Amino acid sequence: MKSVFSRLQMILVLFGISVLVFAVFFAMPGSDPSARIAGRGASPEVIERVRHAYGFDRSLPMRYLTMMDHLFISRNLTSYVNHGQNVVSEVFSAAPVTLSLVLWAALFWIMGALVIGLISAAFQGGWIDRLLSSFCLVGLSIPVFWLGEMVNLASQSRFHETWLFSWVPPLGYVPLWRIRSDGRGH
Repeated sequence: MKSVFSRLQMILVLFGISVLVFAVFFAMPGSDPSARIAGRGASPEVIERVRHAYGFDRSLPMRYLTMMDHLFISRNLTSYVNHGQNVVSEVFSAAPVTLSLVLWAALFWIMGALVIGLISAAFQGGWIDRLLSSFCLVGLSIPVFWLGEMVNLASQSRFHETWLFSWVPPLGYVPLWRIRSDGRGH
């Protein structure tokens, strides 16, 4: 009986998450996906054509059922934003970039954790240990997406040409094998 109850709870949670995701992207006031797809400055006629073509002129329950049909029954995972491009092929084409970023981030993370852990162990109970523990607690508490944006702002702004950030490559992905000795892609 407990297993059935757990499965029912899981189904309800998944349903709630799907409704929440649907609401964020399609039902929030002021979020008109047809206007986003049509682009800035699109005429009302173009927006109406897009609304009809993608089914955004249907009722919210019908749009939700259509989304669930695309996800689970027909598995038609096309992107509304990219005008019908297949999402799965886009994900697979971005996989090498994502994988290299994850591996390098993990390497930096592990090396940094080892160094900080060794220093903290060497000065156990002292002010250096408490300072490093506080630094790590703050670092774990900061949302990664915000921290990344702040690092980009600092390292890519007017400080990019200074000695402190001159090693940082410009924005955009450059494969490791294409980075020159001066830190810039070619």
